[in-house]
Amino acid sequence: MKMPATTLPSNTLPLELALLTSSTPLPTIPTASAALEANLAFLTNGEYHKILTSELAQSLLSPASLSNLQPQEIIKCYKTAIKTAVLESTATSLELLVIGIAALLAYLQTTTTGPPLLLREAEVLPSVISGDKKFVKELKEELVRELSVDGEAAYHLLPFPVVFTLAREVLNSEKVCGAGDGGLVTAVWWRVRVNFAHQKILRDVSGQLHGGIYGDLDGIEKVVFGQDGEGEGVLATEDLKVRYLVERSTIHSFYGYDAKVRRDLEAAAAVTGLQYAITGRLGKRTKFQVDDISQLVVLAKSRVEYGRGSAPKTVSYVQDGDKKDEEGEEGEKVMPKQFGLNDDTLLEAIAFTPVTAEILEAAALPTSLSELDPAAQPILHPTDSIILLHLAESIKNTNPADGLTREQMSPYAERVLQHSTNWSIHTMGLLVRSRLEAYRSRTVERSLLQLQVVVDQIVAATASSGDEVATFLPKPKEEESASVFERLEFAFMLGLPTRWGVEAELAARWVNMGGLRTAVGIYERLGMWAEVALCWAAVEKEEKAVKIVRRMLFEGEWPVGDDDDTKVEEEVQEEEEGEMIITDEDEAEPIERNPPPPEAPRLWCILGELEKNPAHFRRSWEISKHRYARAQRSLGVYHLRRKEYDEAITAYKLSLKCNALNGPAWFQCGCAMLEVADWDGAVEAFMRVIGIDDTDAEAWSNLATALLRRGKVKVVEEGKNTLILDDEEDVEEEGKSEAELLNEGKLQALTALKKAVGLKNTNWRMWENVLVIAASIRPPAWADMQLAIRRVVEIRGTKEGETCVDVELLDMLVTHVITSYAKEEIGRPGLVRMVVDLVDTKIVPLITNDERLWKTVGALAEWRGKWGSVIEAYEKMYRVVNGRYEVRTDKKSWGELVEGTDAIVGVYKKFGTMERSEGLGAGSGEVVMKDWKFKGRSLVRNVMAKGRKAGWEDEDVGLWERLEGLAAELK
Repeated sequence: MKMPATTLPSNTLPLELALLTSSTPLPTIPTASAALEANLAFLTNGEYHKILTSELAQSLLSPASLSNLQPQEIIKCYKTAIKTAVLESTATSLELLVIGIAALLAYLQTTTTGPPLLLREAEVLPSVISGDKKFVKELKEELVRELSVDGEAAYHLLPFPVVFTLAREVLNSEKVCGAGDGGLVTAVWWRVRVNFAHQKILRDVSGQLHGGIYGDLDGIEKVVFGQDGEGEGVLATEDLKVRYLVERSTIHSFYGYDAKVRRDLEAAAAVTGLQYAITGRLGKRTKFQVDDISQLVVLAKSRVEYGRGSAPKTVSYVQDGDKKDEEGEEGEKVMPKQFGLNDDTLLEAIAFTPVTAEILEAAALPTSLSELDPAAQPILHPTDSIILLHLAESIKNTNPADGLTREQMSPYAERVLQHSTNWSIHTMGLLVRSRLEAYRSRTVERSLLQLQVVVDQIVAATASSGDEVATFLPKPKEEESASVFERLEFAFMLGLPTRWGVEAELAARWVNMGGLRTAVGIYERLGMWAEVALCWAAVEKEEKAVKIVRRMLFEGEWPVGDDDDTKVEEEVQEEEEGEMIITDEDEAEPIERNPPPPEAPRLWCILGELEKNPAHFRRSWEISKHRYARAQRSLGVYHLRRKEYDEAITAYKLSLKCNALNGPAWFQCGCAMLEVADWDGAVEAFMRVIGIDDTDAEAWSNLATALLRRGKVKVVEEGKNTLILDDEEDVEEEGKSEAELLNEGKLQALTALKKAVGLKNTNWRMWENVLVIAASIRPPAWADMQLAIRRVVEIRGTKEGETCVDVELLDMLVTHVITSYAKEEIGRPGLVRMVVDLVDTKIVPLITNDERLWKTVGALAEWRGKWGSVIEAYEKMYRVVNGRYEVRTDKKSWGELVEGTDAIVGVYKKFGTMERSEGLGAGSGEVVMKDWKFKGRSLVRNVMAKGRKAGWEDEDVGLWERLEGLAAELK
């Protein structure tokens, strides 16, 4: 393929080529060597094996410094030798970067996308060891072991660790990434990519890699968007901006920063001009459905329809394992197989009603979207398809177990699968849809089969050249398979999972469906013995799980079979390319393996959890050289369950020194600190939690508790999305009293609690805390008090009635309204109208046996000038008190009855002669109660009769004289 020439500075890598866009020609660099030009051509054509076998690559993979060493010495210093060779190489930074890029892409080709790399790893190793399988195996194991970061081990059967090590050393080299302003401006971008690929092969998050990745992302943002992050940088092209935003969103998603994911995707959609909306359209979902009902659908349209005039081949469905004809016309693309639903009720796809003028008129969407036919939408640009897939994932992250969430996600995946234009995008779409369909009985079968097909195609595509792999469907012919470039073109934007990651997901799916043996078989093939043990532990076969773990940690202990407890114990002799060869051996005394297996720290933790032995957690910590954070987290959980809070805090602090990005560890540490009254420590811990995930409502609530208990005030800054509390020394402002400082501390607690209830609006305990704190500050936060009372009543009122109302604080709120506002405020928006509505619509319907609430209602009615309502409220209050049986036996209850009688008589006397102000008689001149004296005398006589019968006449002379006085007044 002949490319037009482009003149570029000799020390600058062509930006578009470095980022592998699909529309950029191969440039010619005047001062470049013939070898560099050849490597650039190989890079463009996806022939990475030719670059890795070039003279420069061989000088790095087989350094001269190793030529005089013995094989065992080479194994120990191989990584260091590559690093030294990169630094001492006379090659230019551009030449080295091309080698690093080729190594990284070759690694992704062998672990993620395929097709098989036309290279065996032994071919690039020093000749001293390349021909000896034993030394090659030992070298791979050593390189995988050296990939461990912060105590987190890499996948121990990692394919091509030599090639990945070369990529890491080159792309992290100062010679490549530290070339200065006039150097390789995209090299840091590649460093982010290789470090993120490194993170994905670790078991857990590494704080070291996290810090490096995000530090580099900030630098790249300035290059792409300028110093202010909103302008134009050196790489100010639309394609590079979109790539940066989408790749960063993929990284955010991996680390759980969901709000940032959504923000980046929306920014990327704005750059590409993607228009999309999730809406409803009439249609049928089942074969027997008569009436059309609204169905969720994503309407999406790229700025310019992609591939106009040469549409990709419509993807064929596979039914019952039969393969359909794959031969397409010229210009058509063959995509990965997708299974048909083949259900007796559900349709393969929603049958939408044709768009009509009425539908267009009713749709609150832009015309460009509302006019789209849901069943025949225009082809999306690949980048826009990726954005939609990531949007679906961002919805999932907010509440992954919610059925409604899955219904929101499905239309995004279906929109992408309508007519995908890229092999990798289509594969990711199938994977997303498979995950969604795993929760419905009518789609679970296709979900499992589709995931199996995706796994098969990835395994077959990434298998080493010449290896035979059994697949569920026939392996596609070479002409039916996508090219290397097409598979890798959007690999970084998609964030495709690794081969073993997808297989482990399939195994987990089998576990959920009850296929334990199948899942165990997959895990065993992957060498994931910890997962095998956890599978058996999940079905209450802890003894078998313990034997599996102990066999990995100790010599001479192999777990017995499920069906034959006398099965001969076997010993692992070789472990190559994921296969385990087993031979017989007599049982030996348990001796800890030396060197320990790659995942020894994790295995010790699992053993500790199975045997409930904290000594195993400590052993895990020692083996990892005090770097494996989970060991101390497990120890912290052990102490926390036994209420040994000081020991738990110590353990959690040690774990957080290794991995400060673990939100649950900060949360549990904060809870332990609350128990020992370490308020400052608890504040810091919960601030760390919300710094990692500001949507954790429990963390905000506990932060409020810690702030309230601490009492001391710290600097408060309220940002756009979160509350930021300074965790330095306490800052006491001059001139403020202790009471003022305590009040500000309560304000901080209230701010945190309001954030908590905003995230978890149905937790009545949090709302009660809001109510108490809002009432305790000076002046009280009246609006927050009103809202808290309302929400508590709405949440608990149906089941618990009036007992859920805090009578004292409600009376405090009503008293404030009565004494501070004029009744004219009732008709205006604000606190007064909300309080009146709260009492009328929420409180009154709940009142049954609490006379204090009727007094509060009566007081508010009096302030509003509703005299009839005042009398009605006090009459209900009197009935509550008079109806209690205790007035016959309990002196306190008798006194309450006398008080109530005095109160109702006083109300009769005050309001009985007033003119009616409400109802049909309002303004007619009619009085509220003409016979108020008669009613009052009757009430007093009844009470006195009840008192004589109970003997209160002689027991409490003062109360009796009070009743006699009321009777005299009413004559």
